[in-house]
Amino acid sequence: MKRTFATAAALLLAATFLRAHEPAAVDLEAARRAIRIADLEMAKAVSDRNLEKFNSLVADDAVFFGRDVSRGREAVAKAWLPLFTDPSMFLKWQPDEVHVSASGDLGYSIGTYDRMSRDPSGKPASARGTYVSIWRKQADGKWRAVLDIGTPGTPVKP
Repeated sequence: MKRTFATAAALLLAATFLRAHEPAAVDLEAARRAIRIADLEMAKAVSDRNLEKFNSLVADDAVFFGRDVSRGREAVAKAWLPLFTDPSMFLKWQPDEVHVSASGDLGYSIGTYDRMSRDPSGKPASARGTYVSIWRKQADGKWRAVLDIGTPGTPVKP
């Protein structure tokens, strides 16, 4: 009887230990919300011309595709600088879809953007396009963009 009790206790202890080391269930809906919020915060940072906030949402190893490919947070900030300094340029976007990996640490947002600027002759020019941004959850729990690709904008006639 003592042996049976000791075996049962050992099995219960082992099961408890193993259960404690199982990965926690991932809340995919919370991850989707967090990515959507991060994407909207990034759009607001551009709209507000807040480069510091924008940079805080870009991963150190990010790759952004635009006229050129920008690799790393500093290169992305440099490529996007005109959006923060040139009053004739404006970019707004909105995520339409957000998807998250089963592991809950990687996801992407798809949406549409509108870009306003001036053409080479100085006349106002507008374009509309789509984008996809890939987001990775960082060790500190924050979501940062690791990849951003936009389609060439289609001119919008006034």
